[in-house]
Amino acid sequence: MERTRRLFFALDVSTPENAQAKAEIIRLKHTLSPLGQPVLDDNLHLTLAFLGDVSQGAYSSLCHAADKIDASVFSLRTGSIGYFNKPKILWLGIHPSRELERLAESLNTLSHAVLGTDKEGIPDSPRFLPHISLLRQVEASAINTISDAYKEGMSSSLTVQRFGLYQSAPHPTHKGVQYTCLNTWPLSAAKPTPKSDFPSYSLKDDHEL
Repeated sequence: MERTRRLFFALDVSTPENAQAKAEIIRLKHTLSPLGQPVLDDNLHLTLAFLGDVSQGAYSSLCHAADKIDASVFSLRTGSIGYFNKPKILWLGIHPSRELERLAESLNTLSHAVLGTDKEGIPDSPRFLPHISLLRQVEASAINTISDAYKEGMSSSLTVQRFGLYQSAPHPTHKGVQYTCLNTWPLSAAKPTPKSDFPSYSLKDDHEL
């Protein structure tokens, strides 16, 4: 049987230009950590397209297809705290962004073309909700213990200069998973356009990452 790897496209929070935002996200995560199992600092990310188990041949094709993605640098802003009942994840929301949606849609489209199977998380699906997972194994009852101040989350700016293709595998020394970046693609160096007003969004259940 051909070896496969569990892959996904994502935005990495641990980039030099986002050091301040990552530090703020980590502080929020540590404050909420009594509610569940904190995601490792190095695992903080925003999923763009979940691909599932991918063969080596398909991986190479995905990389070639991703080379053709045409997108400019853009900015994101973090928002309020949310919760997925399945699989019990507490997350930090991201305000809607046309640039983010277009990038995610492009990656999901090429994934469909290369893999030839239906994948979850596509941006034109009501189940697509950009977020950064903070805690796992959080019981729904614990959400009521979060103060309103923390439920509002935080407002930090993230600059998106690149996206990556990641592998998810069991962590060799810790409980949980380890995310390894296999390849990255830079976005074109357009000046990010700051946004002052964002529409609200509703919470939805069930998301793999």
